[in-house]
Amino acid sequence: MNNDKQTAKYKASEYIYDLGNTALENGFKSDEHWEVQMATADEKKAFEKQYYPTVSTSVLPELLSATFTLVKAQLNQVIKERVATPLDRFAPEPVYQYLVAFNVNRVRR
Repeated sequence: MNNDKQTAKYKASEYIYDLGNTALENGFKSDEHWEVQMATADEKKAFEKQYYPTVSTSVLPELLSATFTLVKAQLNQVIKERVATPLDRFAPEPVYQYLVAFNVNRVRR
């Protein structure tokens, strides 16, 4: 992959562009907003099963946090701290690989 295309800033602006297009294509109203989260592969599948539309992109692990922060800033959203309480304290840390956006009011029926 081209290195200049994998900067957090480039990835964030590309993602914001995709969110805008998807919102237009799906008739989002001015009061409808994207909920953006970092997700594991399983969480991404679960979001896609539950909500329509979703917009997801894979991001290199070393760029994910910075890209997430830039996207949230461009959307004027506050980052809520996710506190994962593992059921098994010996379970490995989740591996976030994706940014996933969905609208909580647009549930698949």
